[in-house]
Amino acid sequence: MAINTTPPPAIATLVPDSEGHGTVLRIVYAHHLDGESLALQLFHRYVHRLQAGTRLPDEITRAEAMALLGAQGADCAEGWHSSANEPTEEASDEAWQWVRAQVTRLFPGLSWKVEPDRRMNIPGVDDDKVADIVIRARPLTSDVTRSATMFDPALTYYADGTHVVMRARATERSGHTFGMAEGAASYAFQAVRWDDGGADLVAPHVLHRIDSQAQDGVA
Repeated sequence: MAINTTPPPAIATLVPDSEGHGTVLRIVYAHHLDGESLALQLFHRYVHRLQAGTRLPDEITRAEAMALLGAQGADCAEGWHSSANEPTEEASDEAWQWVRAQVTRLFPGLSWKVEPDRRMNIPGVDDDKVADIVIRARPLTSDVTRSATMFDPALTYYADGTHVVMRARATERSGHTFGMAEGAASYAFQAVRWDDGGADLVAPHVLHRIDSQAQDGVA
């Protein structure tokens, strides 16, 4: 049984922009995390710090964990989805053991795995990541555009084999598409096999067809 099949509706409130530029929509929503899925959220934030040479703290507080989840939710709401080269197996193993310890310490009553058939893709730890994405992704013989919703703009998913570039803040990475897969977000993800190795499910907001970059850059 999936733990987010029937999430409650989000609550929307019009509020002034914090910098006085206008009115924005404050969205408050709820979703469910078990221990494993919470650990995965922490893993993605901390593993690249470890690989970059920043030592992991001995412990984090519950407030720090909640602030991190809030920042990730805000990034998703704005369409920002960062990615980086996959960490080394050594960094992944150390980070994964660390986040598991943090989650079990901070939330001792939390069930670790509510969905027994779920497979987590841990970069550098799960060697079946690409194969798992291939299983999940639905092939696309042509481009597909989904209409805009209250939360997302119109989103385009590119046909299999399309050369794309992901741009998210300071990150740029190119690859080829091989389908789309539904996830816990309000939109589906595009499956991309990276030119420099590996694969990911990527938010469509940050993907661009490479052969149209010049047109996209014209004011």
